[in-house]
Amino acid sequence: MRTFLLILVLSPLFGLAQIVSSVNLQSSSLVPLLTFDKPFDIEQLMLEDDTKDGTYFRFAKMVYCDLSPKNSGVWTEVEGGKVWSLAISATDAKAISLYYDNFWIPSQGRLYIYNPDQSQKIGPFTSQHNHESGVFATELIYGDVLILEYFQPHSETADLELHINRFAYAYKDVSGGQLSGYDSSDDCQVNANCEEGNAWENQKKSVCRIQIAGFGNSVGLCSGALVNNTLNDCTPYVLSADHCFDGGDISSNNLNQSIFYFNYRSSACNNSVPNNTYSITGCQKLSNSGGEGSNGDSDFFLVELNSEPDFDPYFAGWDRTNSEASSGVGIHHPSGDIMKISTFTNSLYSTSFSGNNNTTHWGVVWNSTANGHGVTEGGSSGSSIFNQNGLVVGVLTGGSSFCNNTNLPDQYGKVWHAWDQMGNTNDKQLKPWLDPVNTNVTTLNGIYCNQSAQVISAFTSSERVVCKSSTVTFTSISTGNINSYEWTFNGGEPSTASGPGPHTVTYNFTGDFDVSLVVDGDENSDTYTQTDYINVGPNVVELDFLPDCYGEEISWFLENENGQQLYAVSNGYYPGGSSSTDLEANPVAVIENWCLPNGCYEFTVEDEYGDGLYGSQHSCEFDGDFTIYDGSGAVLTDLSAPNSDFGEDITLDFCVDSPLGINEQTIVFDIFPNPTTGIFSLVGKQSGEVKIFNTISQEVYSGLKNSEQLYIDLSQLEKGVYFIHFEKSVRKLILK
Repeated sequence: MRTFLLILVLSPLFGLAQIVSSVNLQSSSLVPLLTFDKPFDIEQLMLEDDTKDGTYFRFAKMVYCDLSPKNSGVWTEVEGGKVWSLAISATDAKAISLYYDNFWIPSQGRLYIYNPDQSQKIGPFTSQHNHESGVFATELIYGDVLILEYFQPHSETADLELHINRFAYAYKDVSGGQLSGYDSSDDCQVNANCEEGNAWENQKKSVCRIQIAGFGNSVGLCSGALVNNTLNDCTPYVLSADHCFDGGDISSNNLNQSIFYFNYRSSACNNSVPNNTYSITGCQKLSNSGGEGSNGDSDFFLVELNSEPDFDPYFAGWDRTNSEASSGVGIHHPSGDIMKISTFTNSLYSTSFSGNNNTTHWGVVWNSTANGHGVTEGGSSGSSIFNQNGLVVGVLTGGSSFCNNTNLPDQYGKVWHAWDQMGNTNDKQLKPWLDPVNTNVTTLNGIYCNQSAQVISAFTSSERVVCKSSTVTFTSISTGNINSYEWTFNGGEPSTASGPGPHTVTYNFTGDFDVSLVVDGDENSDTYTQTDYINVGPNVVELDFLPDCYGEEISWFLENENGQQLYAVSNGYYPGGSSSTDLEANPVAVIENWCLPNGCYEFTVEDEYGDGLYGSQHSCEFDGDFTIYDGSGAVLTDLSAPNSDFGEDITLDFCVDSPLGINEQTIVFDIFPNPTTGIFSLVGKQSGEVKIFNTISQEVYSGLKNSEQLYIDLSQLEKGVYFIHFEKSVRKLILK
């Protein structure tokens, strides 16, 4: 219950217990205090909240009020003018954000808002912040008390018009550590200012955290990014997700009161308190998909900010092709936290969010990196995913990745689909806004409006894990007025290069190799070095994977001894739906090749339905299986058809430790020639039964080996891959 207003007006010294460090008042001044009791059951709100990754992250509820200089606070005469001040306390609040249904500041007036010790102060808000709508909102002040202070000089004759009709009461800590060091996102998330973000400095300067009022009396957080258009005129367009803005049903007042926080990130890798954060209030909707990602749409929402940035952000470039990115990052604000970065090194793939249209979204599985395993959470919604060239290719709708289940995929609505696939009107497309002069370009680079002369070195590469004698392409994504580029490729051929690239480098030796780029400008030079950046594996390992008829239910991932995910595929990679009407009646084996350093690995297969690869128990004639071979064709580990009913998941271990990728202990026989036209020899000292199976586990040959050499004729069989089982060993045979 709010303290009676009349008492406060008549008793202006009823105020804060501590002395306020004021902007304009004397240091001993006390400010009148309005206290609001805890307005709702916080525990119940926490239970209601669904913080599944990729959703609108609710962190506050609106409290309605009636506050203005006409009925609250106190005016104080000071040298040169007068000051209106008011303190607001919301019991146990983690933060307070003010919403105004009437906001007009005279040309010479200045409004400040701060916490009691001024460790956080925003403003001054001036006449430049007035908007034709007459509404406004001011960013979060962390803690349960804030002070408003308005100064008006004697020379100003116009009156302040200010009315606060509601404020956001934050019941979750989204301060990025400013309150108590609390980090609101999960532990596996990677700070964008760790080494994983070094090459993405430009893109980070485009990313924003968005505070949105809507969904009843709730207040939530999403993510977005400033994007460039083909005029290169720095129109402040922000791209986010349709579902963050209630599918376009959000009111114009709530749009004009949305708050966009830029550069909300730590100053270092260690969850430090953010500084140099900028905010812009208000936007206008330009176009959106209208289906929130659940109606066969790509879940995009494009707005134009109400005011130009008064800082120097980056306007991100984009790629509207339907080409799969080979690698890249997502940069976002999970659970409203300081900026985080998630990394992928396996190609994106086409998928859907709702199952209505398999071309609307990009699917992604994140990788473990040096400082964690970035995923997404509530509040990440609307964030951009950037391809290997630093261009936006999608915005986050949702997904299944969590810190305790990092191998599950997320889905990003494609820029390609949002471009012109949602309708023929401007309010359903990105095209009219991002290409207003109809250049029909498919990619556009990002820009700075006030490009600094300072240079920043950064680069990207086509691959990071390769086999011996493979090539890698390097390209500079450095910024600033650069005069020269000097590269060093340890272990590569060539070992040095000049210019921005792309440069193609061949790695003929195994090991982990550093890459360094030095850029030189008029005012400074900068060096970007990535230690052990390129990993050249000596072991060529092959996975032969046969799914059952319900392939879309299957996913797998390979991890090294440190838990770093090296390779993965997610649900939907293999053909075959989840019912008898859309199953794949004739599944075929899919071969994957891995390049692995010496060491031990875990291969995990998961089945979404929970019946493993045991398709024959339903409407499928086949069970799935898989085999992992080393470079000589010897089996490192396998899952045979009789063991296909493993339930939700199975993990098998194997090691590779030979420079040639050969585990000698597994070799008890050999076959010559291989590949073969059908007639070949099986050679080995042991005797016993020989069985040969096709890729769907059907036995095609059985015989006994009594001498060192057994001649076998399979020329009557179809060309393809077969598996020879002998003395607990398995070798792959190829009929050509």
